Amino acid sequence: MSQAPENALELNIELRWSDQDLMGHVNNARIMTLAEEARIRSMEKLQRAAGSDAPFDAVLRTSNTDFLAPLMYPGDCVVRVWISKIGNTSFVMQHELSQSGKVAATVEAVVVMFSSTTQAPMQITDNVRKALESVSA
Repeated sequence: MSQAPENALELNIELRWSDQDLMGHVNNARIMTLAEEARIRSMEKLQRAAGSDAPFDAVLRTSNTDFLAPLMYPGDCVVRVWISKIGNTSFVMQHELSQSGKVAATVEAVVVMFSSTTQAPMQITDNVRKALESVSA
C-alpha cells in the first residue's frame, strides 16, 4: 500500500528489456537507476517551481533502499517522490516505486545543496525551500 502523500510528484518510467536479470524481474541495481531517474526528473520540476531553468547545485549524500516486491518487464514503473525533511543545506527525498498498484521498492535519499565553486554545502534558498515544501509530507 502506498505511503506517498497526495501532493507527491508522480512519474511513469517505462521499463526496458535490458532492466531484467536472470530471474526475469528488474535487477536491484536497475531499481536504483529508476529511483535516480525519478529523482532527477523531480528535481527538474522543482527547479522550475523555484523559478530557475538551471539545475540545482546538489549532490546525493546517502541512499537507502528497501526491496519489497519484484518489478516485471514489460510495463511501466510508477514512482512517487516527495520530501520528508528539509534542513539548512540538505533535504530528504522519499521515492516509492510501484507496478500495478503494488509497492515494489522504497528509496530514501539525502540530497545536499552543494557549491561547485567552493566545493562545500550551501544554504537552501528561500525559492528552493518553497518548491520543496510544495511536495513535502
